[in-house]
Amino acid sequence: MIRAPSARRPPAPPWSVHGALAGAQAGFALFPVLGKLALATIPALPLAGLRVVFAALLLEGFRRLTSSEEVARPDRKRIFLYAALGVSLNQVFFITGLSLTTAINTTILTATIPVFTYAAAVLLGREKLAARPVIGLLLAGAGALVLLNVRNFDWRSRYARGDILLLGNALCYSFYLVLSRPILAHYRVTTVVSRLFLYGSIPILLFTAPALAHFKPSKVTPNSWASFAGVVLFCTVLPYFLNSWALARADASRVAFYVFLQPVIASVLAVLILEEVFPLRTAIAALLIFAGLGVSIARRPLPVRAIP
Repeated sequence: MIRAPSARRPPAPPWSVHGALAGAQAGFALFPVLGKLALATIPALPLAGLRVVFAALLLEGFRRLTSSEEVARPDRKRIFLYAALGVSLNQVFFITGLSLTTAINTTILTATIPVFTYAAAVLLGREKLAARPVIGLLLAGAGALVLLNVRNFDWRSRYARGDILLLGNALCYSFYLVLSRPILAHYRVTTVVSRLFLYGSIPILLFTAPALAHFKPSKVTPNSWASFAGVVLFCTVLPYFLNSWALARADASRVAFYVFLQPVIASVLAVLILEEVFPLRTAIAALLIFAGLGVSIARRPLPVRAIP
């Protein structure tokens, strides 16, 4: 049973919720780049295990500095389930899939998260089937596919195992978004996210223990260690915190919808950092993605609930 809130804070303004969602996706969008750099000398399973453990340590330290709130015993089993979906299985599927397939395939399959999330929310009775969000999903999905040039996506390729793992990642994360939302509305974000990674570190350490036993840190290059540090801080701790804070204040499907920003952010980074040309196809894709976001946001005012 989720505890009742003991106090209430002023509701967050809509712009802060949208800002948190955009910031979270900016962090997640860095993961394929930094993850590939880290995977150059860190095997996939050790990377998955170390990522969760170091993130758990940072989040727990932050929780102790900012709050002494503890999770009620009846809610711990719920959070363990959410940790298994949103941290343990999610991380293993994503990092292993990323190591087996291409960045293009990774981004395409990440864009399925809003579809899975909206379907899960409707299936579990958390949201109602409506025309506007469906149209928004179709527009943004079309934009992501245009941007990524899906003609290069081949299900029959040798990367199929990685693609299947990434679909598993998307499915797990989608159910995590839908199921965890109520508990995030009744605890401090630092409390829930720190518990998610603490509980999630247990199964992922058990699963990755054989790989970690053979892992040799001395063979990891400084570039991979630096990329790993970026993965933990900028692609894990900060995005999970921002995403969870927003999830307590908006529908799960709305939070998942911002996943469509990842291809746009990745393209902008490529232009700014790699000096790539911004082609017409990218401009068209960006318009479709933002049109989809506009349709989704316009379906009703973004909730700004008072959070305990």
